[in-house]
Amino acid sequence: MMPSPFRLMNPTLLDPNNHVPEVSPDDGWSDAEGCGSATKAGSTTVLPPRRIVADRSAAETVAAVESGNIGLRIGSNLVRGEFAESPQRLEVQEINGAVVRLEQTAPAPPKVLRQLTFHERPPREAVDKRSPDESLQWGLARRRPTHWILGAGVAVAMIVVLALMVLPAINAPNAPRPVPDAAPFVEEKFENIEAMNLLLVKQSEAIRIFRGYVAATRAEEVVPMLRDGTTLQETLQSNWQPLKISKEWEPASDSTWAVVDIPGQPCGLLQGTFPDQSKFSAFFTSDGARLQLDWKATAGFGTATFMQLANGQGDTREIRGEISCADYYSGIFPEADYQSYRLISPDGESYIWCYARRGEPADDSIAQLLQRAETGGELKSSSRITLRLESGPSGALPNQWLIGEMLHIDWVTP
Repeated sequence: MMPSPFRLMNPTLLDPNNHVPEVSPDDGWSDAEGCGSATKAGSTTVLPPRRIVADRSAAETVAAVESGNIGLRIGSNLVRGEFAESPQRLEVQEINGAVVRLEQTAPAPPKVLRQLTFHERPPREAVDKRSPDESLQWGLARRRPTHWILGAGVAVAMIVVLALMVLPAINAPNAPRPVPDAAPFVEEKFENIEAMNLLLVKQSEAIRIFRGYVAATRAEEVVPMLRDGTTLQETLQSNWQPLKISKEWEPASDSTWAVVDIPGQPCGLLQGTFPDQSKFSAFFTSDGARLQLDWKATAGFGTATFMQLANGQGDTREIRGEISCADYYSGIFPEADYQSYRLISPDGESYIWCYARRGEPADDSIAQLLQRAETGGELKSSSRITLRLESGPSGALPNQWLIGEMLHIDWVTP
């Protein structure tokens, strides 16, 4: 006897309240053919009929619902029905095979024969044999006739010559005015070669003299070191002031020593810095074998200070400064009659306006000096100068002065 399949199941899935009956000898689990027949006396198994789709209209369905025969159902319209005893067959309807042919009522038009007309070919246009074929010459360099090249060269040369001829007329308004009676610049030849050679080797002596001059506390101490010291005693008493620098200080060994060729008097120039990093320039001249300090040039001495000159005051017999051209004019000093200059103080802290009458010796000398300074290789537009000034015309500003005379070039007296 075949064991019950329910005993092979997982015991954890058994329900204690729903016991499966025990297998009896009459169950017939091994008889597969008898499953559809009666298993017990007087019992028959009948399968329900197969569901088919019933063709029921929507109106019949609504009527059935309203009569109460069926309730409201949402789903497929399936009903159970019995299979028909005889199978359904297709209804075949034979169609007559006769074809109705439409006959042509109007006759066909007659055919027109094609007629050909001969047209004579037009004559070919004449081709210039001198013009090359473009397709063959494409991308190749083409040589131009020689006369075109020569004509273009002559035209360019004429344009350049014409431009050069017109250029002076264009630049005429901006051209510098010539200085009257000014001799052309000629490189000066040193006339005092021996004196300059002696100054070149006296740097150590110049440092010693300048150290003693800086350490002096009274005017009497510097008189022996100075050029024309005896003559300047009275001037030193009223204008000289001690520099108040330690006696142990001395100019650095790398201080600049140069020999300057001033017309009429070559001199040595020692330049360096003080302990407070301010710059100094000391001028020295040679009196035979003795080196002397030029105090007026070193101190930038003037008979009036620039503060006095800015207020229109002071003695203007001897004024030292650095002069340069300017373009400051007024109704009192019109440009047509005067040349404007700016005179800067030796310490570079202040300046005044100076004017020279055009055509006078002072204007000619200063113009020549600045021209030489600009073309002499130094590339500067200013120069040290010593002047004698005069008061300007009535109505001039206090800081506007008239140049009476150029005493000498630079600050060293010849």
